[in-house]
Amino acid sequence: MKRSYFKKTGVLILLIPMTFTLQSCLVSRCKRPQIVGYVYDSITRKPIENCKVGENLTDTNGYFQLKELRYSQFTFVGSEAPPLMADEPVYKENYEQKYIKLFSKYGSGNRKGSLHNADTIFLKRKSITADYK
Repeated sequence: MKRSYFKKTGVLILLIPMTFTLQSCLVSRCKRPQIVGYVYDSITRKPIENCKVGENLTDTNGYFQLKELRYSQFTFVGSEAPPLMADEPVYKENYEQKYIKLFSKYGSGNRKGSLHNADTIFLKRKSITADYK
């Protein structure tokens, strides 16, 4: 009887630290928060329609919305979240290309549903050079 008691206690002693160790193995990480904003012409101050922002296009009001991207990562208790770096191109033909750049030291630990407001991005038209003969 004493042996079975020690076996059960030994199993419990091993089981408790194992559950705490494996408790946070699979963690959801933020690859890119949801990004929203507007794209406007820098001279006319009018919205630019069908401007490519990341993988999406702007609407008639120049509004864009990039959805949040997440991934799962195996971790151990006490490990820190890696930095968040996002670099999304803003491109329209005949305009100079810009980028939405995000960096956060502990950003990939953001909760689900995080949002970044890029506000208004102004694109400058490329200068057109004519060849006169």
